[in-house]
Amino acid sequence: MYKLLLLTIVLIAFIDPASSTAVREEDIWIFQGSFELGTSERAYLEGYTVKVNDINESSTSTATLLIYSNSVFMQAFEVDTGVNNEHTYDGELKVQVDSIEDGKISLNIYKHKSELVWITDIPKTSFKTGDSLSEDDYRITLNGINEGVAQVTVRLEEEDYERTYSSGDYEKFSDDFMINIVYINKNTQEVFIETLKPGAPQIKMEIGNLQESYEPNEYVEYELIVTNNGTIPLHGIILTTECADGDVELVTQQHSILDPEKKKKFQIRVKPDVKPTSRNITIHNSVEGYDYRGNEYNNEMDTEATVNSYISIEKEVRSRDKSSEDPEFGTEQYFQVNITVANMAGFQTAVTVSDVLPSEFIPDDIDSTEWPMVIGAGETKSIQYFASSTEPGDFTFEPATIVWKDNGETYKMQSNQIEGTFHVSGSKVVLQKELSSSYMLVGEVIDISLKITNDGDRDIDISFRETIPDGLSYVNGENEWEGRLVAGKAREFTYTVKAETSGEYYLPETEVSLSDEKGKKDSVVSDQLFLFIDDEITEIEEEAYEETYNQVDASASYSDNKQIADPEITKTEAAGFLLSSFATLFCIIAIVPTFAYLFISRVYK
Repeated sequence: MYKLLLLTIVLIAFIDPASSTAVREEDIWIFQGSFELGTSERAYLEGYTVKVNDINESSTSTATLLIYSNSVFMQAFEVDTGVNNEHTYDGELKVQVDSIEDGKISLNIYKHKSELVWITDIPKTSFKTGDSLSEDDYRITLNGINEGVAQVTVRLEEEDYERTYSSGDYEKFSDDFMINIVYINKNTQEVFIETLKPGAPQIKMEIGNLQESYEPNEYVEYELIVTNNGTIPLHGIILTTECADGDVELVTQQHSILDPEKKKKFQIRVKPDVKPTSRNITIHNSVEGYDYRGNEYNNEMDTEATVNSYISIEKEVRSRDKSSEDPEFGTEQYFQVNITVANMAGFQTAVTVSDVLPSEFIPDDIDSTEWPMVIGAGETKSIQYFASSTEPGDFTFEPATIVWKDNGETYKMQSNQIEGTFHVSGSKVVLQKELSSSYMLVGEVIDISLKITNDGDRDIDISFRETIPDGLSYVNGENEWEGRLVAGKAREFTYTVKAETSGEYYLPETEVSLSDEKGKKDSVVSDQLFLFIDDEITEIEEEAYEETYNQVDASASYSDNKQIADPEITKTEAAGFLLSSFATLFCIIAIVPTFAYLFISRVYK
């Protein structure tokens, strides 16, 4: 049993291509990256650091470089762009000079090591004699198996290669193609073959820990996470950060190597420019790196960060209970309003802060909720005031506002929204007084009604007693009452009075006395009401009135306004009318010839 298990493990070791790293790795000079360095600048590599000690730009430009291994100084050497343009340290590090000009030296750096290069192209495939496998640029054919040795023909780029392989053999035909004989099974006469190709790194970029917004006096700071999503290591990684709206703390950052599926976190810090308005700034990040052969890979990403105005304003509202000793009747809470303004610029600024209260509120001990002030560079100022509601209910508060000028332009900003609704407990009584008629005759009666409404959320003890003015007399009804009015309820009272004396009257105000649950007292007063009492109409006046009314009513029955002839006209009156009409007509006829004669005589005289 144990022998079978051991044999299985051995077979897996041979069959599984991932168990052997020799096939996939190469012992080569690995390109670490291209660097452009000035005096005292460094290139950071895996385990090594190359520092530029000095640059001498004369007729023959030279530079002195220093090599550190794990931060320990190891060697200094001089390079130029001529015959000394390459230097190898300890058989592990190779430095090549491209150019020396303008105070900079351009270097290509290589490191000698064994590294993962090859990855599976076509996975392990079973071949029997005569089987073939074709891809775009190659063809593999198993010709046969003889004494455990596979006879294989590889056709690559129109050329045939006859080979014999044992289990575990592999062969690199070019920089882009390799064959691996994974296992030869003598019993089944099968050969398991896989093909490999060079891998490639892949750069993925992500943003981490980016805040919702930043103040202008703080750094925009976040993480840039670079991941190698490829299949082989990425070398000579250089991160470049740019921002047109701020100063980047580290324009370039380096990292030596990033293996497949590994991450590297870079810290990005940008000091934004100071502006009077909130805006989004764009930070551009680009990453480049190289594979083992020096092929360049890159990726880039823009990050937007919100930077607030250099002026800030915050508002806070706190509800507080009035003390039990407070003699004031009505509401039981008052409010503390805190406004904080800050100037994060490097210069002072004149501002005007204003606040708006609900219409039912009255500020305490201040004339206005507007405050002009000057805030120094980097200064913070606070405003605190108190306000009370004149009645109970639910209320919301609006943001405060700040206004200032910058380079001739006016800017306006509101504070944060005040979340939630604030409840004010207390008592509120509404009194309405009405007359059934404001005109009456002596001897008539009218009704006077009172409606008392408790609009608060506390029960109220109320009492009133009406005063009947001279000229009126009480008939019946409720003209006085004392009792408790529950919160949210109303009571109506009506009583009748009789007019005794004519004249113009203003009924006196009704005063309702109030007492809340805590014994605090108050009162509410109605409006004055006007009443006109006319004299009583006599019998003669009634008849004249009725006669006038009837005449008016009779004429009103003719809606077309035509004159109606009196049907009782006499014959004598009719004859007289005809006679007078004839005489008038005769006179007119007689005058016309007379005027004609006079006119003709004048013309022919």
